Amino acid sequence: MRLQAVKALNIVAAGLWLAGCSVTSDVGSMFSGKRGSDEARATMPPPPMTSSPMTPPPMTETTGSIAPRHNAGAPAADEAPPKPSAPIIAAAPVLPGTDGKDDVSRGRAQFRAGNFAEAEVSFDRAAKMNPRDAEAWLGLAACYDRMRRFELADRAYVQASAINGPTAEILNNQGFSYFLRGDLARARTTLSVAQKKDPSNKFVQNNLRMLEQKERSAKAQ
Repeated sequence: MRLQAVKALNIVAAGLWLAGCSVTSDVGSMFSGKRGSDEARATMPPPPMTSSPMTPPPMTETTGSIAPRHNAGAPAADEAPPKPSAPIIAAAPVLPGTDGKDDVSRGRAQFRAGNFAEAEVSFDRAAKMNPRDAEAWLGLAACYDRMRRFELADRAYVQASAINGPTAEILNNQGFSYFLRGDLARARTTLSVAQKKDPSNKFVQNNLRMLEQKERSAKAQ
């Protein structure tokens, strides 16, 4: 009986020894790279983390710049922030005094009212805004005549004549300018040319009559 018990224990020990060898072989295959059982692979622990995480490779620059790429939406350290877009400004309406024709109309009204200094300002602004406006130059010359600034009046008449030529209107005003200066001879010569250009012009006719009265008065003295 004792011998049979010893044999039985030896058989059990041999079985346990064989079982231990099988488990060790399967576990060892997990570390040696050999294929083991599915159960052993399922329980294989993840690889250990290194002391520092792996950094992704740098992105490739496609703009031609050698500077490192910065985050989208954020300016680089040496780059100025983007300027804000300019606000949309509505078109301003044209105000009185910003149009040459408007200044000419206002100058005429001031001239008829006898405000020659104010009329001169309007005509001068119109002439500067549109140097080819003969009406502005002619009105400016008339204002200078009434202000007895005859040198400036002559310059304005030259500008008006260069644009429209020696019209009857310009010659009439020039003749009246000479009349105001007391130069009756030049006044008659200029008004006579104006009358030939426009015989029915009432302004020329009135100035000629006024000139004749002045000439008779001068002879009577």
